[in-house]
Amino acid sequence: MESENIEQSYSEHLDTSNELKNAIKKVDFDLATDYAEIGLDSFVTDEVLKEIPIVKTLVGLTRGALKVREIHFAKKLMTFLKHFHSGKLSEDKMNGFKREFEENTSYRERVLEQIMIYNDRFIEVNKSEIYANLFLAHLNGKYNWESFLSLSSCLEKLNLSTIDFFHEMAKESKPFYRGYSQFDDNVALLITAGLIQQWGTHIQITAHGIYLYFYGILGDTNHTFDNPAEETNNHSAQQGA
Repeated sequence: MESENIEQSYSEHLDTSNELKNAIKKVDFDLATDYAEIGLDSFVTDEVLKEIPIVKTLVGLTRGALKVREIHFAKKLMTFLKHFHSGKLSEDKMNGFKREFEENTSYRERVLEQIMIYNDRFIEVNKSEIYANLFLAHLNGKYNWESFLSLSSCLEKLNLSTIDFFHEMAKESKPFYRGYSQFDDNVALLITAGLIQQWGTHIQITAHGIYLYFYGILGDTNHTFDNPAEETNNHSAQQGA
């Protein structure tokens, strides 16, 4: 029995991987739909939604009992795919990615693995949207694969309740630089995620924080700056302020 369950789980994994591969290469669903706002029940009851191949694979289970985790995973993947295909990436760069994705087996498996692993780990569906933005920024040449993996880890640790605090920091006279308060939970949460750091009596955004804020949270995948540190001003000048 255990051997059969392992074999079934592996088969389901291959089915999901194959459908995700197809969904990345071509759009076979409505890009106008906000999948993050759709209730979990709709992934089972909505006749159009449940016929989307990857949704059908994950939640149209004929092999076993329906599980909330599979439905939630489908919702996160659909959110990721919607924003991936709707993102601001030039046709040339998207075609270049799809060509590499199609022809390079090792690259394709690496991409599929990361997309499935992190979308599965996220609790909040909105993180899948941010994740798609980060992936598009990587494809747009804003940072390499290793940096994308590091940002993926930061996003997993990010508490979404701190995003408003990020917006507040962006509006400071010295953007992303303000006085440190040990009693502010946002500070502790963002430091834990590797997105801000303490400098003496002040806090300042990290390079990972800059990337995640502009490319991921704001979705500005075309944002350009020579050096992320420039967005936070010169460290030594700030410390001397």
